[in-house]
Formats: sequence, C-alpha cells, structure tokens
Amino acid sequence: MEMLHKGNRARTQEPTKANKTSSRSHAVLQVNIKQRDVTRSHTEQVRFAKLYMIDLAGSERAAQTQNTGRRMME
Repeated sequence: MEMLHKGNRARTQEPTKANKTSSRSHAVLQVNIKQRDVTRSHTEQVRFAKLYMIDLAGSERAAQTQNTGRRMME
C-alpha cells in the first residue's frame, strides 16, 4: 500500500470543466505474489501470481473538459 500511496502522490492534477481533480494520466498497479510450500516429501513448491490494475486516462469525455492545446495531448 505504501507504494500505491507514493505513486498517487507523484501524479499531477489540474482541474478541468468535467473533473476538478483530473490527473490526465494513466496509472498501472502491478502486484506480484509469491507463495512457497514445503511438501510432505520435503520438496519446495513455488507459485507465482501477478495482478494488474490499470486506470486509463481516456478522452471519451474530452469535449466536456474544454481543454485545448497541450492539455488535450495524450
């Protein structure tokens, strides 16, 4: 969770007509999970999993933001 908070603090925000706290940026959170089990025969079994959560800053409501120029570039 600390890394999630650190990433959110690094994002910039500027108000638009559609959203007062628009970041206008994409965000990707990748969670890696590693599980180790020792079997009855004393061998180690390792499992890996990855979870991706992605927030894409789309332009589907771009007309409502009334942004122009550099703020409209993605």
